[in-house]
Amino acid sequence: MIRLSERVYYIKAVEEPLSADVGVVFGDRAAWLYDVGNSPAVSAELKGIGLPKIAVLSHFHPDHTGGLGDIAAEKVYLSAYTRKYIGFGDTVVEDVYINDGIELRIFPLPSSHSKGALGLETQGFAFLGDGIYSMQKGGRNVYNATLLKDTLDCLKRLGAKTFLLSHDPQYACPRDEVIAWLEEICSRRRKEEAYIEIKE
Repeated sequence: MIRLSERVYYIKAVEEPLSADVGVVFGDRAAWLYDVGNSPAVSAELKGIGLPKIAVLSHFHPDHTGGLGDIAAEKVYLSAYTRKYIGFGDTVVEDVYINDGIELRIFPLPSSHSKGALGLETQGFAFLGDGIYSMQKGGRNVYNATLLKDTLDCLKRLGAKTFLLSHDPQYACPRDEVIAWLEEICSRRRKEEAYIEIKE
């Protein structure tokens, strides 16, 4: 695990098998997992944590949720859309505030990348998973312009100064840089167009 602060750590994403970055936040009573990855190595590392585990799933994609069956989480928070794929868990429809010796906030995150995304804010960090990324439509990388505006509105309400982005080589990114990057993408929208194409 890579340390970001006294209580906040993460396990780095891997390509084979494809497994997202996994956030680990140590509360007083539980280890809070933001995503669970999809790799036996990640699952083994998570199983080695001595505290009870509570998972917050960012969205339904298997690289973020595939290891769930291996880690014996005592509780799982997810969106209604992700629950359709997972089959169980506590559905989050509005902000959920939890005190576990530290304050945690689970929040719905409007996202072009995936319907039903969730974020987790704690200790000056906001775990965002893939929530700020584009989607594939007709072989193109695009943002839904309305959802991108909603994403930006959501991010601007966060108090966290560091955004944690899954699959990003930097992972821990300054809040202001992420917002500026998305605002620049937003500025490319042509009037009356529903999508903004991103050419990588």
